[in-house]
Formats: sequence, structure tokens, C-alpha cells
Amino acid sequence: MPHRFRPTALRLAALLLAALACAGAAAWDRTASVGDSSPAPGRDDPDAAYQRLVRVIEAMDRATRSSTNIAVRPFARSLQETAAGRADFHFPFAQVGDAPAPPGLAYVTTVDFGHAYFVVYSRKRAPLDARSVARAAQVEVEPGHEQLFAFPTRATACIPCSLDKLLLGRIDALVVAAPTVDGLLADARYHEVHRALYGAYPMRALVPSSADSTATRRYLAEGVARIKANGELWRLLPGNRRYDDWQP
Repeated sequence: MPHRFRPTALRLAALLLAALACAGAAAWDRTASVGDSSPAPGRDDPDAAYQRLVRVIEAMDRATRSSTNIAVRPFARSLQETAAGRADFHFPFAQVGDAPAPPGLAYVTTVDFGHAYFVVYSRKRAPLDARSVARAAQVEVEPGHEQLFAFPTRATACIPCSLDKLLLGRIDALVVAAPTVDGLLADARYHEVHRALYGAYPMRALVPSSADSTATRRYLAEGVARIKANGELWRLLPGNRRYDDWQP
């Protein structure tokens, strides 16, 4: 009689790893994708702009007694992966007027995280503002934001790189939410950068447009309401409550 096949140690190890992976996935109530435009997205930098966004989601988890698997991704990749259903929501994204959400995504319009104050960053020797930037030849914005502007723009995957190009005269302006750039302006290299308010827009989360996002929307609504009520949202994102007009 032929001998019955006995599982090898390797196969048993593979089964054990698969079981652990399933258990780990089940431990999370949802997955959030945080968009980051730093040179090395996802790095362990406590001062990086994306860390404030991570702490907002962690605060909502505490307020709702739930758990979120938080993935930090390059901004464009975060949008793409969320649209593909690999995350339950992307955070953050500014809703500018009636401009549509990026392809495959939908705004959670019932929830806002304060306002994103978009700023025109230009050179002090050639300053631009909300009106004059529309006539500039080279303007960069964060990925996914190109359709939000009525003038030609191109996406940048590296905000510090764009600031360097700005001061070298290779681009005329960078238009992004203030917290994305303002923390970098303490560096003496960027003291010749000029700031001017472009506009204020609700900061939203985005969910896949093809998926049932009822539970995610409920979590966002409850979580944001609670951390607004206790003031934690404004402690984490003070720049989303009011615009601070200053120059480097």
C-alpha cells in the first residue's frame, strides 16, 4: 500500500504563518491609508507632517474604542490603493468647491477635520498670490490635487524637492496645505520663500466609491465628533482651525 503523505515541517510552518496573518488581520476593525509627500514616505520621523495625521486616527480609535491599521504611503499611491479597495479610507484630502474626488473615490462630505489652508509658496524676490499664481508658468501641487485648480499644475512627490526647485527658479510656485510645508521653513535654506493664502477648504476623508462604506462613515462621523468635542482634534491639528499669516 502506498504511504499516506505526511505534511512537512515547512508546510506546517506555512500554515501557522497563514493562521497568524489571518488572526492579525481580524484584530483590526479597518485600514486607513495616510498620504505623505515627504522624500521617504513612511519613515519613522516624529516631526514629519504625516505623524499628526496618524495621531488623529489614533485619537479617533480611542474615542470609539476601536482599532485601525494605519498605513503611510506616498500620496499618489495612497489614493490608488484606497480606490482599489486595499484601504477603507484615505486621509487627508481637501474638497475644493464642486471639484470631483479622484477617480474611484468619494468624499465623506458629512465629516470634516477643520479646514485645509492652501498657501502659495513662491520666492520673496518674485512673490505670487492667489490671483497672480494662475498666470505662473510652472506650479506644482500634491498628487491628486491637479484637478482642483483652474490653471495648469503638475504633481510633486517630494515637497522639499519642490522647495529647492522653487528657490533655484525651476518652478514659480508650490500650492499645498500649509502644514505640509510650514514646518520645513524653519530651515535657513528656505528663508527666501514667500507665503500667501490661496484658499480654505474642508479637510475630508475619501472612501472607495465602489464599496459599501457605511461602517467606515459611521466610524469617521463618531470619531471626529468626539475629538472635536474634547478639543483633541485642534490640539493635534491647530493649523486646521484658523490661518496663521506669517513669513519665514
